[in-house]
Amino acid sequence: MNNTPSSAGVAAALHRVFACSPHSADSLELWLAIAAEATRHLTAPAQPAAPAQWLPVFVSYRRVRTDAEYDPGTAAVRITTGPLRGITYTDPDSAARAVVTASPLPPPDEDGDDVVEVVSLVPTWRLPGTDDPAAQIPTAVSG
Repeated sequence: MNNTPSSAGVAAALHRVFACSPHSADSLELWLAIAAEATRHLTAPAQPAAPAQWLPVFVSYRRVRTDAEYDPGTAAVRITTGPLRGITYTDPDSAARAVVTASPLPPPDEDGDDVVEVVSLVPTWRLPGTDDPAAQIPTAVSG
């Protein structure tokens, strides 16, 4: 059985290049480095199947950060902090909805109308930056 690169694994590698780059987001140098990394991942010789490496991810909801790990092979999300710690969800959307449900309501508005404004949008999972202590993704190798 061959191990082809998963979309999540390639995305994490490209994010590392982007996050580690000293170049601006619209610079040619940055996008050439990203293209080279993508090519490297997509054209690498097939390797024997190995267990998928969980990728660190996080979501911020109501100013509270929840850390988790994403399994690129199954799309499962395992919560590693907060009240949902230790629970694994079958997909990122289910995990994000659980974070919303577990979050307490915000305090009433300061303007005195006693209306609590609740945003019903489900937060999205993000890859931590390279300066984030929770980031456990190895740094990119330039070349």
